Amino acid sequence: MNIPKARWYRIGFLLFLVYLVAFIDRSNIGMAAPTMVKSMGLSSTAVGVLLSAFFWGYIVTQLPGGWAAGKYSAKKVIIFALLLLGIAAVFTGLVHSFKVLLFLRFVMGLAEGILWPAFAIFFVNWYANNERARAISFSEMALPISSIIMAPVAGWMIEKWDYKMMFLLQGIPPLLLAVLFTWLVADSPEKDRYISKEERDYILKNRAKDEQEKGSIFNVLGNPRIWVFCVVYFLWITGMYSFGLWLPTLMKELSNTGIGTVGWLTAIPFVLAGIAMYINATLSDHREGNHALFVAVPLLIGGLALIAQAFVGSSLIAHMIVLVIAGIGIYSAFGPWWAWAMSFVPRNQAGTANGFINLCGNFGGIVGPIVVGAVSDNNNLSNGFTLLGFCLIVASLVVILVIRRFEIPKTEPETPVDPYLTTETN
Repeated sequence: MNIPKARWYRIGFLLFLVYLVAFIDRSNIGMAAPTMVKSMGLSSTAVGVLLSAFFWGYIVTQLPGGWAAGKYSAKKVIIFALLLLGIAAVFTGLVHSFKVLLFLRFVMGLAEGILWPAFAIFFVNWYANNERARAISFSEMALPISSIIMAPVAGWMIEKWDYKMMFLLQGIPPLLLAVLFTWLVADSPEKDRYISKEERDYILKNRAKDEQEKGSIFNVLGNPRIWVFCVVYFLWITGMYSFGLWLPTLMKELSNTGIGTVGWLTAIPFVLAGIAMYINATLSDHREGNHALFVAVPLLIGGLALIAQAFVGSSLIAHMIVLVIAGIGIYSAFGPWWAWAMSFVPRNQAGTANGFINLCGNFGGIVGPIVVGAVSDNNNLSNGFTLLGFCLIVASLVVILVIRRFEIPKTEPETPVDPYLTTETN
């Protein structure tokens, strides 16, 4: 029989929207930074500290968020996160103190840190084994798409009003989503009032009973391979978040146009990065688990492009070309990366390992913006981007020289029924 796809349009799309608005509120300060420097008299180092303040809160709640979502309710955790995020985002547009801004960015980090671990519970509960990778990939597309939407819209809002109004207006969507999530989502198909009997039966029949988020943190900490993944992800995230947060400022340096045009210029690398994410993940899947080159090569390309931008002179077009290449390299490896990382741990440790790698990697979100701001204190952001390039190159080399040599543990193959490829289930 045909299996209805209603949950893909309701659960999947709502999770995507939650992650989308979260990333927009996380990143929009990058668009405001050039204006905030002038209005608040901030140095590049101070801006770097402000950009990184979010990640101090973000790393704190990674593991507690997963624990609370698993023990109590992933739905309630996400609703709480959206409310806290929206309130902090709105107040960001109402305050004038640098110290209060630092505190609000920290609170926003606390809120967003519990989202991805809570998402993991939804992926386990709501999707059959053979659907889960697609569901995760769909949510992760919020990364580049948020930048595509955020940069032009934030630039237009700042140009029409000011950066404070931009923060205030972009803090409203999380509050609205919290209401929608309350009405339209349940923690699992068994508790959902909207799902059809046929779709509920399909999920319960094809959902692995042993895939629960209960892996011990001590088992993960004792796995040396996971630590190597943590090192690579730290170097990678150092480059990724710094690239996204500082890119509008670099565009402002290179362009004599207004902040609205800067927003459109900033969006270009992320448009092509989103396309590259899909292409690279598809090619990697066709290699049946051989993900090394599909992680290492993009990171190497991204690193070389960031270094190259220091040698292309003052041409805006030349800088745009290398920054587009850098964005493609930085973002396109995400799909193969998480599929590969999770293949080295037992299923019941996958959630814990995921959270731990993400926790360690996001220290790069703290370090990167500060370092870029410090080495760019003479208003030459090319120096900071060059440093990020070297981080990505080192990450690529570790993947090729170390992780590629790891042997993936053997597991029994599964033969799940795919409702999108067949019309009947057993």
